[in-house]
Amino acid sequence: MATATSTTSQLLSLPDELLESIVCHLPPDAAIAFGSTSKQCNKIVYEPLVWRRHCMQGWRYWHEKHAIEDKLEQPPIRTKWRQVYSERRRIDKVCADEFEDLLASQQHRLLRIENIAKMGNDARGILQERRDDTPDDAEDVLARRYHASMILGRINRTVALDKWRRLQNSQMVSLQDVLGAFDLFAIPEGRGDLHAIDAEVSRLAEAIRRETQEFDQLSTRRKAVVVAEHLRMHNVIGNPVGEDYHALRNNYLSLILLRAPHTALPLQTAAVYCAVARKLGIDARPSNFPQHVHVVIMAPRGQSLDGAPREMNADLPTETMHLDPWHSAEEVPDTQLMTRLLQLGAPSHELDQHLGAASNSEIVQRTARNIMNSAQEARRYRSIDQPHPADDGPEIEAAWYSMLWVFMILGESDSRTAMHRRRHCLPYILPHYQQHFPEDLGLVEEIVLPMFQQEPEWEDLLRHINSARVADGNKPPPSPRDTPAAQAVQYKIGQFFMHRRYRYEGMIIGWDAQCNADAQWIQAMNVDGLARGRMQPFYNVVSGDKSVRYVAEENISLEKNREPCAALMRMAGKWFKRWDAAAGRFVSNIKDEYPDD
Repeated sequence: MATATSTTSQLLSLPDELLESIVCHLPPDAAIAFGSTSKQCNKIVYEPLVWRRHCMQGWRYWHEKHAIEDKLEQPPIRTKWRQVYSERRRIDKVCADEFEDLLASQQHRLLRIENIAKMGNDARGILQERRDDTPDDAEDVLARRYHASMILGRINRTVALDKWRRLQNSQMVSLQDVLGAFDLFAIPEGRGDLHAIDAEVSRLAEAIRRETQEFDQLSTRRKAVVVAEHLRMHNVIGNPVGEDYHALRNNYLSLILLRAPHTALPLQTAAVYCAVARKLGIDARPSNFPQHVHVVIMAPRGQSLDGAPREMNADLPTETMHLDPWHSAEEVPDTQLMTRLLQLGAPSHELDQHLGAASNSEIVQRTARNIMNSAQEARRYRSIDQPHPADDGPEIEAAWYSMLWVFMILGESDSRTAMHRRRHCLPYILPHYQQHFPEDLGLVEEIVLPMFQQEPEWEDLLRHINSARVADGNKPPPSPRDTPAAQAVQYKIGQFFMHRRYRYEGMIIGWDAQCNADAQWIQAMNVDGLARGRMQPFYNVVSGDKSVRYVAEENISLEKNREPCAALMRMAGKWFKRWDAAAGRFVSNIKDEYPDD
């Protein structure tokens, strides 16, 4: 029987290349242990290729500060991959510890959320694991899933805002990225992002090249038509099923590209077409045409659209053609477009401008206006027929929020006009972030506050931010039940109910021993007309449509024999650990505020 020493000797007699291959398949901790057995093993274990492999297998997402793509293109010896691995392990531990701390207490919760969000893609893997892999029977399953999803949303919004800020600063950023940024706000994380959009655009471009004989030898005019024919034939663009033209989902590239039915507004159809065409070497851009966006195709330098040589003369304009891929794959004659412009009342001296290409900033702002209209319509529709938003569609309040940010960031080149727009937008974006996205306090501080430096609004903004910071650092004042007034409060934090009058379901997240609203609200809601008036307990509740309401005790009817809807279950993690089916209530995670509930 071979001894351990002889086995080790036999192993070390293997060529270093083979030992290195073996070590590459060991878990990192086992590799380090193997490296401690001898100098030869230590040398092999610390080969850059070994730790590059561990880095690539260990993490899918990387913060841009690591410049991981550049490192991968260099010879392995140029990078200290063992140090890169150790740094990522350290970041993972810091992220995991911060996440546990924010679950444990409401105090400093915003600060901890920001600390994690600043890690960007370095935190994404851990957060996705907490969201997707936390078992259903975990003690705090709802809290883990909610906060992981919420921070992932915060990270995505940071990416989106960076795209729009780069656009405002005239930095290089693609049309599909600045339009895909809207998806990062409103589409649930993991169901479509910038990488998924780009991958699908690349797939479509390769399919066109593969299925079209000698595509690269075709003229630009013919290539442009072939792209439109392919996209329309595969129902990638347009609105083939006749879905509501203004449906909110028609504004989002990831839904248009990755989820059937592939319905889109003309603007997004043009954007998808341009993204695919540009992958195929075609200079395609959305047009400035009013009401209905077309595509402008530019001839290559020194050529006509039909491939003939053309004199390169600064006074000779580039030859262009127009397409309307939303309607058809056929070229649209310029004369037809000019006639339509004149019918719309466009002055003759503006015809060339409308027929020309729009800037990315103009297209983003035009999309924001479309989203504003679609979100308003979706709100009306939801309030009547659809109390709970679709699980996989755009989130209405997040869509609205993205529109506000676009108009806050992207302004006119004239500073006075830009400030006027931002000043108009400020009273809308502040309450919206406070109600729906309080975790974005740091974004308001980083982006909005500097915009108003030396403006009258600056002091109020700074006061608001400082107040929110102080509130986050303070322990919430407790509301115990050891007073006579509190003992009269019948219901508890976490109980699930149906509103007696309006028949919506909700969960209790707070209570007052008597109505604590201002006189104006009391009068507007006719509180004194209730059977028990204003002196009865009132409850802060969250309904299935995500709204926070203030409800009199007499209108609370507990639901004991069924579970809350999916929308309430998703939101519950903000205040609660899990759903206790036996007790018919959520288990509190805000004990520091309501210690006896």
